[in-house]
Amino acid sequence: IGRLWLLNKIEWVWLFRDCEKSSLSNSPNQKITMPATPAEIANTFFEHWSANRIEEALAMLSDDVLYDNVPFPDIVGRENVRKFHSEFGVGTTFKVDWKVTAIAASKNVVLNERVDAFTHESGAKITLPVMGTLTIENGEIIVWRDYFDPTDFDKQLSQIKR
Repeated sequence: IGRLWLLNKIEWVWLFRDCEKSSLSNSPNQKITMPATPAEIANTFFEHWSANRIEEALAMLSDDVLYDNVPFPDIVGRENVRKFHSEFGVGTTFKVDWKVTAIAASKNVVLNERVDAFTHESGAKITLPVMGTLTIENGEIIVWRDYFDPTDFDKQLSQIKR
């Protein structure tokens, strides 16, 4: 069973996913479950954040995930990622809407171009272009790396904190 993904405007790639024979059934009431591709996992991860399903998003991270929010220091561990976002106010003071505008996968590494919006409880908004990577192993995100312009972020944040 395959699925067609548009990875960019020029290249079409046919990605095949294997189904375990044990998951196949002749029963009309049983769904055939298929493993998610790394790109599907990445999209689901960002959809959770944007829908304020933070615990579901965090549950997709490995216990010892590396969160490299370039250019800031690395954060290691799901609980530390939770703390980082909580202290910033994600899910409370800020609601996020992270739109994936382009995605490409090579084996277990997913590249994602996004526009990340953080809406403050006052209605003010921070909007940033972001380029990121996720590394997926055994269905979990083991590395989450984002690149963005921190000067742009700080400038927009300072306007909110006035």
